[in-house]
Amino acid sequence: MNIEKIQSKKWAFCIDAGEYQGVSLFAFKRYEYIPDPVSEAEGFLRVIDEEGEPYYYDAKAFVKTKSAANGLLIPFLKNKPPRKKQAVAKK
Repeated sequence: MNIEKIQSKKWAFCIDAGEYQGVSLFAFKRYEYIPDPVSEAEGFLRVIDEEGEPYYYDAKAFVKTKSAANGLLIPFLKNKPPRKKQAVAKK
């Protein structure tokens, strides 16, 4: 597969495979997805899973990725809230 073809596809990084772990999805693996504005508005992402079929999964389980110039896929989190510092009680 040539690099142009890979970069033209849309990719998402699975961060939580949930009940599908080891069956249809694997956490920390990238998957091709098919843009579908209607399902995305409802909170779903149409992902081509391990079986090679497009299926609607909870969009919260994925982070969309952007292809870098060197062909690597790097997750980008938009509007990521700043981390809050938690106080630790001393005893």
